Amino acid sequence: MRAMRPRPGKRFALAASSALALAAAAVLSLLAACASSEAGSDTGAESGSSAQGAEAVRHVVVLHTNDVHGQVLPRLATWLKDANPPPDSGGLPRVAAAIRQLRAELEAEGAAVFVCDGGDWFQGTPEGQVERGAAFLEVLAAAGHDALVVGNHEFDHGLDVLLSHLERVPMPALLANVRRSDGSPLPGTRDFLVVERGGVRVAFVGLLTPETPSITHVDTRSLLWEEPTEALVRVRAGLPADVDLIVPVTHIGVEGERALARSAPDLPLVVGGHSHTFLRTGVREGDALVVQAGAKASVLGRVDLWLDGEGAVVRSEASHVELYAEPEPRWRNTRVDALADALVARAAARMDEVVGELTAPLEQTRRELVNSTAGNLIADAIRERAGADVAVHNRGGIRAALPAGPITRRDLFSILPFDNHVTTVTLTGEQLVELFRTSVEDGRRGALEFSGARLVVRREEGRPRLVEVLVGGEPVAPGARLRLATNSFLATGGDGWQVLGDAAEREEDVVMLRDLLEEQLSRGPVTPPAEQRYDVVR
Repeated sequence: MRAMRPRPGKRFALAASSALALAAAAVLSLLAACASSEAGSDTGAESGSSAQGAEAVRHVVVLHTNDVHGQVLPRLATWLKDANPPPDSGGLPRVAAAIRQLRAELEAEGAAVFVCDGGDWFQGTPEGQVERGAAFLEVLAAAGHDALVVGNHEFDHGLDVLLSHLERVPMPALLANVRRSDGSPLPGTRDFLVVERGGVRVAFVGLLTPETPSITHVDTRSLLWEEPTEALVRVRAGLPADVDLIVPVTHIGVEGERALARSAPDLPLVVGGHSHTFLRTGVREGDALVVQAGAKASVLGRVDLWLDGEGAVVRSEASHVELYAEPEPRWRNTRVDALADALVARAAARMDEVVGELTAPLEQTRRELVNSTAGNLIADAIRERAGADVAVHNRGGIRAALPAGPITRRDLFSILPFDNHVTTVTLTGEQLVELFRTSVEDGRRGALEFSGARLVVRREEGRPRLVEVLVGGEPVAPGARLRLATNSFLATGGDGWQVLGDAAEREEDVVMLRDLLEEQLSRGPVTPPAEQRYDVVR
């Protein structure tokens, strides 16, 4: 699924044209039916029935966000290639204002309005890291959501931290397919939540990707995980009989959400997250809409549903509300604004300080058999700190590129937002070779950035094959014992690198990776290493 990017529009782009057309058609149909009934035609009974049916049509609007990742401030809409300079976009205060405006206007028209979120709340910005995310949750809790699913990054600081956050900042948090080892729900969460607005009762069910234990804190491996499709069946069996709609609010990625929709073809809507996908008009799976609103509070998702007198969804439309302009003062959420301003001030004093200079850009890459300057610099810093033979770092942990010039702590946070520290493990030569073989040959896993090694690779039938691993200029002997340094996420088996998680000999260094880069920058201007560490042979 190709990610769709938002485009500039009018203030908040308050309704998609297709949704307006549908609403207008419904109104015209109602007026025509009423006029026919008043005229006393021969088909008066049928006309009266038609009028009653039209009156019974209910308009339901679901507003949604996902993968907010601590985004309090607007950010430049660099995806708008024709805009020079690009406008700034989104931020949680604009989202909260749009929720207030849309809720007021739509409810005045008779619609029932609900708001939900698809997970990953705070991790990813300096503001999101104040008090390890608790301060940002206070802002998010005031934005107007009726239900929020727990995302995988909510566990990044460990299970106890998340439970402490939910106790301090009570939220309508959903998590149906995760249990503690004794089978009880996580405190502060529930399987589902029934919300009633305008006479319409909606049951929101929260579902999280079962891949979470491989991509976040090791604490999650002590929890019991249920497949989302199975959890949905179980939860539905226990829902009240009088709900009008069942809406899964999920953090499993767009492909998983499409599969969930296929497994429950009678459900009209799945609200998603995790894959950061901009689905401007949603994607259809049968009669169901699967929707996401990108990431970083760039847009507000909107779904319009029309229910007939029997409660069946007769029409549905998805759109994105664009947030390229500041809201009118009357629509601002003053509590969100005040909390956000205080949070930004707390983060800014330290984060906006210049800590050094890059003489060349720090770049990312996803290209096969190519090392990035960011990956080289980070892996080199890890290896130097640990005094290890080899170092590795996951490409997915490098979250941004940086231009040449002055660098602030905020810049370093954008490239390494996760609180990973340095861990050193001992591997045999055979294990190290297999680690790099997987990195080179298994395209599903994602290549590792590395330091202290050269990988000799050959292409066979268009695919890369590892030939040899050199450390210190010499081939690695299978029985050799080598010290490998990495980040604490990979060291616990994150991203499926279980050979690292299973290593018995390990050393922990609590220094954060971004602090390593800051230390390097403090010594003077840094030129990111651009050399290639693959030798591709014929």
